[in-house]
Amino acid sequence: MSEILKQLSQYPVSTRLSLSGTIIVGRDIAHAKLKERMDKGEGLPQYIKDHPIYYAGPAKTPEGYASGSLGPTTAGRMDSYVDQLQSEGGSMIMLAKGNRSQQVTDACHKHGGFYLGSIGGPAAVLAQSSIKSLECVEYPELGMEAIWKIEVEDFPAFILVDDKGNDFFQQIQSSQCDRCVK
Repeated sequence: MSEILKQLSQYPVSTRLSLSGTIIVGRDIAHAKLKERMDKGEGLPQYIKDHPIYYAGPAKTPEGYASGSLGPTTAGRMDSYVDQLQSEGGSMIMLAKGNRSQQVTDACHKHGGFYLGSIGGPAAVLAQSSIKSLECVEYPELGMEAIWKIEVEDFPAFILVDDKGNDFFQQIQSSQCDRCVK
């Protein structure tokens, strides 16, 4: 993870990325379960420290496909978990859609994390072209709210919040992002 963070740190917000490798998938209930572990002093599982986390939940997988539609959910619902997770080395790279609160920007600045944006509309196409495998990691009884692992290839994303405290959405609102308004 440290090498990936170091590499991301070289690029400004709004940079388009093409992700390949392992990504953990989890939504609201998965985050609540991880917080519960931390609150009990059990710490975080290694997978949440070693890989980016995608805020999503897989739809039913059609026959012949690695995954069903797997579009991002709105990131804001996970904002309250970010500082605590990052303080223990988890959720250092988050992937979802939508803007984040100042709390997340501050956590990324403090802990060296990143928030990457994904595109929600073409979720079925992305699943077909970029997701190569899908496996339930934990809490299978939660269905799509379980924690999953996906292997991706050329999965499109953009840096929206960086480790320096820069926020793409704030820059757009204050017209500070020359690359974004051209």
